[in-house]
Amino acid sequence: METLALALSNTNDSNMAAAPAEVSPFDYDPCLQKYKVTEREYLQQNPEFQAVCTGTVVFNEKGELLLVKRASSESAFPDFWEIPGGKVDEPDESLLHAAVRELKEETGLVAARIVRQTTHMTFEIPRTQGRIERWMKLVFEMEVKQLDIDLDPKEHDDYLFATEDEIVHERIGDIVLKYISPDNKRVKLDAFKRRRGVASL
Repeated sequence: METLALALSNTNDSNMAAAPAEVSPFDYDPCLQKYKVTEREYLQQNPEFQAVCTGTVVFNEKGELLLVKRASSESAFPDFWEIPGGKVDEPDESLLHAAVRELKEETGLVAARIVRQTTHMTFEIPRTQGRIERWMKLVFEMEVKQLDIDLDPKEHDDYLFATEDEIVHERIGDIVLKYISPDNKRVKLDAFKRRRGVASL
């Protein structure tokens, strides 16, 4: 389990204040039905956690993974590379809808189908008076209708597609791929393994 600074919990404040992106209809694999629940319902079933966030992996036709770079103006982890994702919000119809919404808000991509869950990770956020929140992050692979990326510059200012080897070595040419934590790197590599069928949840 990783421990993140309190600043991480504030990274989606601009998202939460803005009007949420409209979620277009999407398909999903039947094995994901258990995530067709609200955050409240999920937390009732998993009381060891206090919040849920999602991440999305998208591959291009070459099998390369989409990474987005956190904006230089971000207070937490500026210029670090990550996959799209964010906090599940109260209005979200389900955890799957939250993942689709976050992808649209951050990249402009419209999900056509949620293929599979690729992995998950847990982390802790320290709060006031010594209180600790435990968060669950669920990561899904999605197919999109068109690979036309339109970043929200308040959150991300660049993107690229990386091979598995480039993610392992944390470099693409002259670009150094900085990750927030070892777990964040693992999440990216798990996506490739799940596609090959060599990793299980």
